[in-house]
Amino acid sequence: MDNKIRIIFSAFGVVMIGLFAFRLSAGTWSPVNWTMLAVGATACLLVFVRFVFIFNFSYAVCAILNGALIWLARPSSVTALIGGAAMLYGSRLLWFTWARTRSQSYAPRMQSVVAIDREMPPSGKIILWFTCTWLMTFHLMAMWLAAERAQMSLGIILGAVTMLCGTVLEGIADWQKQASKQVEPDHFVTRGLFARSRHPNYLGEILVQTGLMTIAVVSAATFDDILAGIVAPLYIFILMLSESRRVDDYQVTRYGADPDYVHYRERSGSLLPKF
Repeated sequence: MDNKIRIIFSAFGVVMIGLFAFRLSAGTWSPVNWTMLAVGATACLLVFVRFVFIFNFSYAVCAILNGALIWLARPSSVTALIGGAAMLYGSRLLWFTWARTRSQSYAPRMQSVVAIDREMPPSGKIILWFTCTWLMTFHLMAMWLAAERAQMSLGIILGAVTMLCGTVLEGIADWQKQASKQVEPDHFVTRGLFARSRHPNYLGEILVQTGLMTIAVVSAATFDDILAGIVAPLYIFILMLSESRRVDDYQVTRYGADPDYVHYRERSGSLLPKF
């Protein structure tokens, strides 16, 4: 995470805390929202095991548990659709992350993560736990807004389908990248979805967050509803844009002298496929 995205994350954290305070004072912070906060705070304790786990394992667990929580608290066709999409997304991410951490091709990366984790001071982990707890709490707030209305609409369907498409795209891309890295760990990936897009996995994640933001906008009754529903997905959207640029810069540094990579960049887009 570079300095710019750290500043952006801090700003979004302040906004989320402000939204919590506003909704609490307005009486719109429900018992379900308190439970979502408890789920986020508990899942994010994984930061004290390995700091990086908060970005994948904690994130996946919160998507599954909070998706199920809202579905059970407000059962309807709306929460079944959105909750199903959220739980599928979280389950896929949880399985992939578990498999990747046990993969030989990921072992060198895991060693560097362990080294960084040992150097991170406890205060840094506490700050990360605190800010990510709010991110996980607000991530499915769009689903809660839709659950309160419980009215199926074209916007709800469009948002959920976008989430599902993003999950499938990200899942296929992660599988293709992992398979390629097991064969050629030091080579950039150019097969499958990567043939025309250098970061289809990030594009899939962006689609998931776009789906959530769509649901938030069509379900919101007030301006603070809109902010509460989009704040966490919007941050992740921005993070994926930042990550795609960061990895592009890294690849140019590492492979820029390789004619095959130069040709690959010419025929591929960073996120959107180039034809």
